[in-house]
Amino acid sequence: MTVEYRRLALTLLLVVAAAIGGAWMGGRIFTQPPPSHADFHNQLYSVLNLSEEQRENLDALEQRNKKEEAFQREALRIANRNLANLLEHEDSYNDNVEAAIVDIHTAMNGLQVLTIKHLYDMREILDPEQRTEFDRLVADTLREHAK
Repeated sequence: MTVEYRRLALTLLLVVAAAIGGAWMGGRIFTQPPPSHADFHNQLYSVLNLSEEQRENLDALEQRNKKEEAFQREALRIANRNLANLLEHEDSYNDNVEAAIVDIHTAMNGLQVLTIKHLYDMREILDPEQRTEFDRLVADTLREHAK
């Protein structure tokens, strides 16, 4: 290989490495994770100017919801493990696999319904002006998760 070909090959290698590195860095720097549950509650508490009674009621509601949410999340984990076991042992798509998929969707639906009901329960604690802002925060958070 001549010196010119070596230089060209080295240059191309450096360009490719720089492109990969730049893409990776750009993804890390400019991609933000969607807001978390804690982020939403922190924003809620800071924006809505809640009374002490409202804070206490929301905290109590949150504690009750955590137990049911943990149950729903465990049901989803169990359904996913069941499907994983079937995928490992079944040779083809069959009624057992289909039932496992339905179980996952049922568990996901239960978690979604619980979450939406919880939001409406939270909304009931707020006054009309706070509800308007709450609705905006919920919609904005859902849009962020949809990105």
